[in-house]
Amino acid sequence: MTTAMNIPALIAAGDSLLESDGLNIDLHGANGAGRLTAAVLPNADGRLARIELTVLADGFADAEQMALDHMSMVLSRIAFQADVAVEVGAIVVVEKASQIVHAAATVVGAIQPAPMNAVEGWSTEELGPFLAAYREGLNNPNAPLYQALSFYKILEGAPAFHTRRVRAASRAGKPPPIDPFDAAIPADASLLSEDVWNRDAFAPYFGLSFTDVEAKVRTTIRNGAAHLKPGMENLRIADMTDDVRACRAIVPVLRYVARQIIEGELALANAAAGAPIPSPPN
Repeated sequence: MTTAMNIPALIAAGDSLLESDGLNIDLHGANGAGRLTAAVLPNADGRLARIELTVLADGFADAEQMALDHMSMVLSRIAFQADVAVEVGAIVVVEKASQIVHAAATVVGAIQPAPMNAVEGWSTEELGPFLAAYREGLNNPNAPLYQALSFYKILEGAPAFHTRRVRAASRAGKPPPIDPFDAAIPADASLLSEDVWNRDAFAPYFGLSFTDVEAKVRTTIRNGAAHLKPGMENLRIADMTDDVRACRAIVPVLRYVARQIIEGELALANAAAGAPIPSPPN
């Protein structure tokens, strides 16, 4: 268990593309909390780097959600007016009476060995966009709505490969091949490989086929994150903490399914081309 963290260093690492000597922003508190004032403070280089505000909350999770829900819309407005990217890199909540600190941040993962045969035998022209979508999903840990969409696109588009194989088999008078989407999420966490990211996120999907996973999130995640229609049900907004959490929770599952599908399609494509099938990277 971690008992210490360099919180000052985490806070000092804040940065942005916005130059200012600071901003004071008046907010309307929720549930009769009255007006709140948020201070947007610069770093040593004169760029806006952190936001400080005080909220009355029932706990760390509640305080984090209140702060994000109050400030995310403000950040979106600032980003629009300045036309620059603005994102939240870390959240530090300090309980005033006890000075107990709760911190949350997204950091770069562990160093991985470069895969052997990373170029030869691992790509085709048609599969290139699927690899690109997978990379985009990996590259945006601070944008879970975009991550979810990136990985979902793979699930949405990949069935076309199987449809072609079924039609080709029919023309040749052969039985249809196995549908990769008939594969399933393992029945429990003990059956997941050790390198699976965020194993707890899989619990609602244990035993479901890849087809069922795609169908389960099509409306609640994909449509909600991809579309923006006033009054639409299941709309997912990057400024709303619950929506961000919902997308963040499904990303590990979509990533898992997307990876399984891509690896299978790459193996089939290389086999059809008579190329050796390299071992997938760990």
